Amino acid sequence: MTLDHPFIDVDAIRRRPGMYIGDVADGSGLAHLIWEIVANSLDQHLAGRCSRIDVVLQHDGSALVEDDGPGIPLVDVDGRPFAEVALTRFHTTPTFDGHAPHEHVGRWGVGLFVANALSSRLTLDVRRDGFHHTQRFERGFAVSRLEKVGPSTRTGTGVSLQPDPAIFSDPWFNAGAIAARLREIAWLLPTLRLTFQDRREHVFCEPCGLAVFLERTRRMLVPVGNALFVDQLVGEIRVEAAVEWLPCRWSTVESYANIERTTDGGTHVQGLVEGLAEALRDAVPAWKARPKKKATEAVRRGLHAIVCVRLHDPTFDAPTKTRLITPEAKRAVSSAVRAAFAAVVQSDPSLLEHFTGDS
Repeated sequence: MTLDHPFIDVDAIRRRPGMYIGDVADGSGLAHLIWEIVANSLDQHLAGRCSRIDVVLQHDGSALVEDDGPGIPLVDVDGRPFAEVALTRFHTTPTFDGHAPHEHVGRWGVGLFVANALSSRLTLDVRRDGFHHTQRFERGFAVSRLEKVGPSTRTGTGVSLQPDPAIFSDPWFNAGAIAARLREIAWLLPTLRLTFQDRREHVFCEPCGLAVFLERTRRMLVPVGNALFVDQLVGEIRVEAAVEWLPCRWSTVESYANIERTTDGGTHVQGLVEGLAEALRDAVPAWKARPKKKATEAVRRGLHAIVCVRLHDPTFDAPTKTRLITPEAKRAVSSAVRAAFAAVVQSDPSLLEHFTGDS
C-alpha cells in the first residue's frame, strides 16, 4: 500500500542524489543520511529537551538514531500526521515547523525527506504521551499508517533507515568517520551524551567541552601561559572559544558555525583575531602605540584556538558552507574575546613575553 500525495517529488531526489547529499560513492553522502536524523535530535538537546542520542550501525547494514526527547509531535497537518508530512515533503523554511535553535551536522541540511527518499526502507518510532507509535516508509513513500502499538513509559524519537543499494554503490557506513564526528560533537556540546555502536559500544561525553578539544589537538607542544575560555551570549549570538598559544610560529584555528565545521573560516575567525589584537592593545600601553597590524601579527604567532558561534540564520559564501560571512558574528566574537582576554594578558608575564617575541 502506498499513501500517495501530490507534494512528493521523490524521483527528482533519486535521479540526482548528489545535489542533496553530496558524493554517493565515497561514503560521505551515505553518512549524511545519519547526520540529517542526528540534527533533529540536536535541536531538541539545544532546546533543553534531550540529553542523550544513540547511533547504532546494525548487522543488516541499516542505521538507527534514537534520542530521549519528547518525541515528534503527533498532530495532523493537512489531514496527515506531522511526522509523515515531514518525511515525505520538502519545506522552504530552515526546519519543517520553523523551530529554533536548529543545527546542521552535514553540509547540506536538506531534512528528513531526502534521507527517507534515498532509503530502501525507513521506520519511524515515536514515544510520547504514554504511548509508542510507529510508521514505515519505502523510498520516500509511506507504506503504512502511523499506528499505536502499545504503551510506553519513556519518550523519544527513533529512526531506522536502510540505504538504498540502487543509489549507493557500497551501502555500508564508515564506522570510523561516524565515531570521529560524534566525538567532535561531544566536545562542542558538553552536556550531551552520545553513544555509538557498531561491533562495540562507544560513549562520547565531554563535560569539559572545548578545553579537551584544545588539549587533544595541540600536537604534544606545551602551551605558553594560561589558556583563555569564553562562553558568552552577545545579542542573539552565542560565542564559545578556547584559545592558547604554542611555542611555534604558525597558527591553527578550528572554527564552527552551529556545529558545522567551517574549514575556510570566516567572520567568526576574523572576530577572534581582531578581539585578541584589540585586547592586547587595551591591556598593554606599549602595544597601544604600535600599528594594529603589529598586534594582529603578534597574537597570530603560535595561536591555537577553537571558536564556535551559534546563531539562528547563518549566512555562508557557498552551498558547501565552508566559510561563514554573517557580519554580526565578527562583531559578537570580537566583543566577547576582547573583554575576556584583556584581563588574562595583564596577569600573565609569559604571554606578554611571547607576544613581544620578534616584534
